[in-house]
Amino acid sequence: MTVWNQPKENSIDALLHGMQFADGVEFDLRLSSDGDFVVYHNELVPGEGPKSERSIERMGTDELRSHGIVTFDGLLSQRPFTDAWQAGGKTANIEFKVPHPAAQIDDVDGYLRAMMRLLEEKLGPFDLPDRSALIYSFSPRIGPVAKSVGFEFPVTRLSPYLRPWGSKPIRRLVGTPNFILSTVTGLIKQHRKEGMPALAMALQYLQGWERFVHLGTPMAIRGGGLERLNRARAGMGLHVWPAPLELEASMLEAGFSLISDNMDPRVVSLPDGGARWSRPASQPLDEEWRERLDTAADSERADLIKEAGESLPTWSELGVSRRRGIVVEQGRRMFWTGSEDKWAAEAEGGLPWGSPRLTGHRGAGDTD
Repeated sequence: MTVWNQPKENSIDALLHGMQFADGVEFDLRLSSDGDFVVYHNELVPGEGPKSERSIERMGTDELRSHGIVTFDGLLSQRPFTDAWQAGGKTANIEFKVPHPAAQIDDVDGYLRAMMRLLEEKLGPFDLPDRSALIYSFSPRIGPVAKSVGFEFPVTRLSPYLRPWGSKPIRRLVGTPNFILSTVTGLIKQHRKEGMPALAMALQYLQGWERFVHLGTPMAIRGGGLERLNRARAGMGLHVWPAPLELEASMLEAGFSLISDNMDPRVVSLPDGGARWSRPASQPLDEEWRERLDTAADSERADLIKEAGESLPTWSELGVSRRRGIVVEQGRRMFWTGSEDKWAAEAEGGLPWGSPRLTGHRGAGDTD
């Protein structure tokens, strides 16, 4: 396989790669001072000078573009990206970023409302399939604001709550009390009460010693802890980050949607020896192909994966009975509520939120 150079996060190349290589992408949106979207994670552009002058929200779109920052319009002009998104089975998880305090934007609700209206305007012409976009935010205001404006896209909060500025260690430190006080069961109940179709949470809620710091019975990615989790969420989507390669197969089998930084197409085998298939939702393997890939020698897998990608039908190309078979198996295994007919009908309108997906973090992985 040719050399792969990981593209810069949130770049056009990264987002194209993630949308084509995986089941979709996660990326960040901010508003420029002239009220347009840019695709950027950090709250400030690099450099010297006052933070107020480097705040994204205080800078115009043209100036931000001169710093190499991608506009949302630039991304939407890429037909390979939008065609894949419109075809069905691919999901874009869009994180709404709120401004750094130096931007001096105190009306967070107004800022979120402006983002919601603009996103509806930008995406309206594309007539996206159901359940092909999910809006994230760390802001606890995302749900109430979405409800107040009748926002047409589903939203969810990222947990634990992290403030929108500061270094990674400081953000995590400040977020520790929220992590300790928010149990998985409590989050499920809160999200369901607010009508959110999915959770989005750090892996530490489910794996490692950190999951034991909460009150109540811990959840897990295997065994009894997994059964408790799936019975509690009952078909609600669960988006988890990070997604280490050594846990990828277990997490997908558990029914989680992964936000992965491992988008290297040269990785064809997982640490446990099994083959890696990066499109479990948008181009599901059948039993024959899964066996072929898992039993192949490591040296043969790249060619076989390429062949599978060229021959297997995508989610939108699958027949009704095949789609039904997939969601019925998932629904039974993960204790979804409702009937098999309900799950099958939902699948005809778009991949159910409870179905596991593999998405590229900031397109092709974090490079910050």
